[in-house]
Amino acid sequence: MTPLVGLSVVTCGNGPAGRCLPHSAHAYSFLASTRSNNRPSTSTVTKCQQDLILRGRRNVRSRVATGDDQQTFRNEKRVVSPLGESKLDDVVDRREARPGRLHGNSNGNCASKNEAMLIRGGNQLSGQVEISGSKKAALALLAASLLSNSPKVTLSNVPLQLTDVRNMIKVLNSLGVGHSMDLNSDTLELDCSSLTSVTPNSSYVKALRASFLVTGPLLARVGEARVPLPGGCKIGSRPVDLHLKGLEKLGADIDFSEDFVHVSIPKNRRLRGSVVRFDYPSVGATETVMMAACYAEGTTTIQNAAMEPEVEELGNFLMQLIPGVTLRGLGTGKVVISGVSGTGLANSSSSGTMEEVAHSVIPDRIEAGTFLSCGAITGSESLTLKGVHYPHVHTIATVLRDMGCEIVTEMGGETAEGSSDLVICSPKHGGLKAVPLLETSPYPGFPTDMQPLLCSLLSVAKGDSVVKETVFENRMSTCTELLKMGAAIDIASSTAYIQGKPEGLVGNCVSATDLRAGVALILAGLAAKGETIVCNMSHVDRGYVNLEEKLRTIG
Repeated sequence: MTPLVGLSVVTCGNGPAGRCLPHSAHAYSFLASTRSNNRPSTSTVTKCQQDLILRGRRNVRSRVATGDDQQTFRNEKRVVSPLGESKLDDVVDRREARPGRLHGNSNGNCASKNEAMLIRGGNQLSGQVEISGSKKAALALLAASLLSNSPKVTLSNVPLQLTDVRNMIKVLNSLGVGHSMDLNSDTLELDCSSLTSVTPNSSYVKALRASFLVTGPLLARVGEARVPLPGGCKIGSRPVDLHLKGLEKLGADIDFSEDFVHVSIPKNRRLRGSVVRFDYPSVGATETVMMAACYAEGTTTIQNAAMEPEVEELGNFLMQLIPGVTLRGLGTGKVVISGVSGTGLANSSSSGTMEEVAHSVIPDRIEAGTFLSCGAITGSESLTLKGVHYPHVHTIATVLRDMGCEIVTEMGGETAEGSSDLVICSPKHGGLKAVPLLETSPYPGFPTDMQPLLCSLLSVAKGDSVVKETVFENRMSTCTELLKMGAAIDIASSTAYIQGKPEGLVGNCVSATDLRAGVALILAGLAAKGETIVCNMSHVDRGYVNLEEKLRTIG
């Protein structure tokens, strides 16, 4: 077997972690005053390891399109009819040789329908890695395409291999949208000319939280939407009440029945512009109101709007998609949308057919942050990230610089417009510095999606660090798994107190509970002594394109 970075299973213990005290000088945010001594125990040989050793199936990878099926794309380009269900599931049970992936037993931690990655740590990463298009931006653009009745909306730089993107395409298919794709060029063409339903397939919606974004466009275009309550990673409470309150301010009626929400425009009425103020700058709620407001009469003002780059990307796409719509204040806390007054519903016969649109998706800032972290934890002398929008990762880069890394920007002649290459040079193993205090917060603050990775980094840094999670209340599962690798972490509520161990962690069998937790454990495995098994890799497939191949390419 040829493992991802080399592999076989090792056993390890979990030494005493002790407690760490916060520094009082340099801090990224405020410090919570309570801590806990509770630490889970760890066995030296897990059931997961035993099952994998006994079965010996270490070199097979089965792509998963959803949590329930084991299917993938057979063709590099495929046309899907706008009628009926998506044809993405036409292929059945194709299995690919994929070094570094394992299949576990349903009796162990690695369920039979999930996978594990086997990693041999200690290698210094170097070379070049291409950053893929942003998953979060692509999901919003796919939902926004429902606002157009054009037979051709072309999106390029789309991370088509991702499970979440595939599920979103299936959601659109279930509404009557046709599509064709080219996996070689990451290009997707959508035919939104004729919608056949206002109720997306519930199985796909429940697998993907972002699918709720179709609510605003359906409401604006056809006057109603009946959408199942969404699913996604179990990282805490993520209610859709802000989405619905925003639509209600625009004049929509909201009704609940069982697990569905029905949003509609009252008879003989239209959406009307209004002032929508959010108690919290929710990305999804901001995007939902922005899309619906494009067909509202008059002006809509969103106060305390989300400022994330993906929101700005959506706003630019909306102005390109719908002639006459303007959005001002993108990237700030106040967004003003001037809708297409008097146009009415977009699919009415009076509105005509809209023009073809082509748009390229921005690079994924979290993937960029992930590979910056890979360079940092492995002591990389030179790791180049191709095609990054540096302003989008500035906060991440600032933290890594404070930890002792050098990050420089190099303009690349072949990168996307507005993007550049980033080069990271990290201190050798054991040379990273601790971060006295860091708190996650909405953009432009430190992103919650990078918090699990930061905990992995700080676990091998010199000194004591404190990380406070403020966005999601259930996002410290990574720390529990890091304890199995010998990390010294105390967890109190949503705060992690980390005593860095510059001598490094030790490989073990750990389990991903969500997307970012999974890649954070991979990160820890890259720098750990011995070998690490990360189970439940289907989570990671939701957000990273060809992660194994990219890691293998750089070391």
